[in-house]
Amino acid sequence: MGCAHNRLVPNGQNYRFGKGWHAGEVAAEDVIGAPPEAMVEQGKPHLLLDAAGWTLGIPSKILLWDHRVKNHQVSPQTREAVAEYVERNGMTDICIRVNQYAPLDEWRRLCDNTEIGWAWRYTVGAMGVAGYTLFPGRLFGRDRYNPYTNSLYIYSDIPSLGIQSAAYAKDLRTRSHPGTYAFVNELPVLGMWRETIATQDALDYVAATGDRQAREESLVILYPHYGLLAGGTVEGVLLGSPLIPLGGLVLGHLSGRASALVLPEDAADGKDGADLPQGILQTGQSTDGEPAEGAAADQGAARKK
Repeated sequence: MGCAHNRLVPNGQNYRFGKGWHAGEVAAEDVIGAPPEAMVEQGKPHLLLDAAGWTLGIPSKILLWDHRVKNHQVSPQTREAVAEYVERNGMTDICIRVNQYAPLDEWRRLCDNTEIGWAWRYTVGAMGVAGYTLFPGRLFGRDRYNPYTNSLYIYSDIPSLGIQSAAYAKDLRTRSHPGTYAFVNELPVLGMWRETIATQDALDYVAATGDRQAREESLVILYPHYGLLAGGTVEGVLLGSPLIPLGGLVLGHLSGRASALVLPEDAADGKDGADLPQGILQTGQSTDGEPAEGAAADQGAARKK
């Protein structure tokens, strides 16, 4: 686990944006019919349902030590930060579901997603959508990307956590056989393959485009998140103690906070300001230290029109 954490060092200097499906093979082309902006679907507030989801998310809040995890109250700032990542990486065909339960539309997207082979969609993918239907994410879900429906589910008000989930979609688009890659990464142990790539990409993206506060947040959230997953993998292989995942979690917390303490005060490491324009992650705070949600809210309203 220590080696894994040492590898996850943010480096924004040479961050490479995605270019759509199969970007690792051929020159990128937009998906036919993809909108110019990210598709963001916002679930309607429901006091009792969201309160139940918040309560069920308490263990995750404690583990990552952040009350915004699975709080089911996603701010415009977080929504726009995730949407901006999706847009800048050429993935506007993704549907971003923010605290939304839409089973019928997910079944439709499962059928329409021709980038994944039908054999994978109507077996593994169908089981996943069935689980989504029977166990609504607004109660039991976590931030994640579903490759079979090409949907991103967001339930936490933490930009870096949503970006890490979206980074899996970016990774998937570089694969010659995305359906096979998605299935392999659902298997025990092998799932750390995509988690490592996605976590590294999220850290690099925030290092390249975010201000100091955003970079601090990405470290103190994504390091323990990754450590918990890595510890769970080790426990599964060794059939060891449940304390192993907690050990990975603690190591992640310590590593993330230690790394955050030594971040420079000025612009992100290696950023020259020429190739990577400022984005939502750099405008999340106003000059008086209060969240500058007005701009994000305005942009969110524009997306929904």
